[in-house]
Amino acid sequence: MKKLLAEPLVQFLLIGGLMNIAAHWVMPPDVLDDRYAIVVDDATLATFLQTQAVTFQPQQAKASLRALDEPARQRLIEEYVRSEVLFREAMALQLDRGDEIIRRRLIQKMDYIAEGFYNEVAPLDEVALLAYFEAHRDDYWVPAKVTFAHIFFSFDGRSERVAEQLALKTLADLQRDVVSTADAAGYGERFLYHRNYAGRSDNEIASHFGRGFQSELFSLNPSKYWQGPIRSIYGLHLISLRKRTDGRIPKFSDVVGAVLADAQRQQQRDIKRDSIERLMSQYRVIDQGPG
Repeated sequence: MKKLLAEPLVQFLLIGGLMNIAAHWVMPPDVLDDRYAIVVDDATLATFLQTQAVTFQPQQAKASLRALDEPARQRLIEEYVRSEVLFREAMALQLDRGDEIIRRRLIQKMDYIAEGFYNEVAPLDEVALLAYFEAHRDDYWVPAKVTFAHIFFSFDGRSERVAEQLALKTLADLQRDVVSTADAAGYGERFLYHRNYAGRSDNEIASHFGRGFQSELFSLNPSKYWQGPIRSIYGLHLISLRKRTDGRIPKFSDVVGAVLADAQRQQQRDIKRDSIERLMSQYRVIDQGPG
């Protein structure tokens, strides 16, 4: 019996029962009736539906409520009444006091409600999207890219001078015999990463070869001939550069979908921030200083 009484749920029910009995003795009938009255109407049920939904959309909740048949509406009422009874009893027992988890959930709920006001604003038009794009052009930068193959001569185990002589001799052989990229597999040495790179960005090339190599590679023009040698942090490389595109900011029409998504997220953040700031402006902060 003692073990049963030690259970939190049993204690909750016992305390709730005692409070109910005390309420019947102490509270006047009209107050008592009001305390235990749960009013259910369309507005209440629509709000309840919103709290169960993923997004805060009043019109969608009202439409969903109208679409319910009578059995489904009754189930919704029973679910709402159950949650309301548990909420009222929990508040009557002051179970929210000093509970950091409940505090955190309530803060999250208010944060969620503030975010929901976004659905009430007018959609962004093309003028607003273009203004957003102009203010954030650098966010849509398309990096420079290259497509190339390389033949590698390592500095490991030999001097840089010897590596350079070997690279220049191989370059002469490649140009004399007009060796294609596909036929060049037997030349040079094994590289740490790849032998062929297709449509790779300048930053990725720098991460594999070093900034010096990346800068010199992107200064070359595409050619059917092998070029080089170019120095990397690992050694020397002969280059067969097939394609190079410079970095650029695309036209608005090419990225309008991404701009729309980004602008909507920014608008949602602004509305949420403004809503919370309006709430905060109603409060006074009294700093009593260090204890």
